[in-house]
Amino acid sequence: MTKASLLSLILLTNSVVASNDAQPFGRPLIPDMLADPSITDLNGTFYCYATTDGWGRGLATSGTPVVWKSKDFLNWSFEGSTFADNFNAKYWAPSTLLPYKGRYYSFPTLDGKITALVADSPDGPFRTLDGKDIFPDSGWQPFPIEQKSSIDAEVFIDDDGQRYMVYSRRRIVKLKPDLSGPDGPVTTLQTGETAYSEGPFLFKRNGIYYYLYTLGGGENYAYAYMISRVSPLGPWTIPPDKIIAKTDPAAGIFGPGHGCFLHPQGRNDWYFVHLEYGRGSTNRQIYAQKMAFNPDGTIQPIKLTNQGVGALRPNVEKTPNLALDRVATASSTKPDAKVPTRDTTLDRTETFAPAMATDDSNGTRWMAADGDAAPWWQIDLGQPRYVTRTEAYFVKPAAGHAYKLEWSLDGKSWQPYGGHADIICRSPHYDVRAVRARYLKLTILQGMPGLWEFRVY
Repeated sequence: MTKASLLSLILLTNSVVASNDAQPFGRPLIPDMLADPSITDLNGTFYCYATTDGWGRGLATSGTPVVWKSKDFLNWSFEGSTFADNFNAKYWAPSTLLPYKGRYYSFPTLDGKITALVADSPDGPFRTLDGKDIFPDSGWQPFPIEQKSSIDAEVFIDDDGQRYMVYSRRRIVKLKPDLSGPDGPVTTLQTGETAYSEGPFLFKRNGIYYYLYTLGGGENYAYAYMISRVSPLGPWTIPPDKIIAKTDPAAGIFGPGHGCFLHPQGRNDWYFVHLEYGRGSTNRQIYAQKMAFNPDGTIQPIKLTNQGVGALRPNVEKTPNLALDRVATASSTKPDAKVPTRDTTLDRTETFAPAMATDDSNGTRWMAADGDAAPWWQIDLGQPRYVTRTEAYFVKPAAGHAYKLEWSLDGKSWQPYGGHADIICRSPHYDVRAVRARYLKLTILQGMPGLWEFRVY
């Protein structure tokens, strides 16, 4: 076999497409490792604040805080950090954004403590309110989690304007009118469970208050709830079927944990958006599920799926993606990796082939092999096509990337198309230029050498 034939065989092997039905991760909502999502629907835009995962194993690290935005709930993007450039704290579990008197408030767990943040825009930059921690019993302890730890704040506004904060270990407290701290005693809600719980959420629908919280953790996360027809402080009723979401291997969902419950503007529908623990440790992604209610107001057990809920609003800006399922090749490919797990029913292996970046799934990615000093990824559009725009969704985008993008008609002679030499924190990276090309080649200069998706329009 000649060297040229051998190279062609290697590239063809690297380009094999694993169908979306065959790969184990389905269709996560956003192309990144994220956890603890909170989503706000504000003036026609969905804003998703979350813990940025994938920066190490365990909670000793966390990634750059960003806000992912979408018009249609299907195509998501972010631009830079939501904090100033000198931000260096650990940022976990931001609350749902709270608009108040022309400003925007958030209550993440910052350096292990629930902290009030404020900004003049949903995009930030956020700063601490009064520069201090103001919430009771706040603080996180390393595993095993001690009972005194309190994290994961969410804020609920009742019909009379009163604001309440719920946080881990089933705590609830009224907030002062200026949101500067608690207004009254902290109450522990009686859920009938004594084990540690987190990821609480409080909402109201048709006159009924719903308190939702997690049980367990890791691959065995589950979500439970109770209801009140009186007030956020109770009395509360525990439904017979209080578990609304738990691991379902048949659905491809393991550990549906800390998330939020979303009621989009102009719709009667409700959605459960949650982290999924199926990659092990702090390498989580988020998924969306449709909810349904019984006539008496109780929540039906959620029929989980890893395929998503699709667009919630039309996106008139999008045109057909020319890269979808086209042949892709790369300088190298990371070997398959089996997901480490404590749950013997979870048996997942991740494949990193170049074609994973053209399969229209946020759950698959191409990754270059370790040690590849000049990683590149290339797509063949099948024939010369008119190209006007590309979108590159890099792996670990909140750390930033620098790259160059080239085009060619024959795969041999290359011309510049786009890219930038400086490291920029965003996703996707857009390049706009009108050319007639068959091949596009992306070379990663700095940043994690991988792609969740590459789109061509």
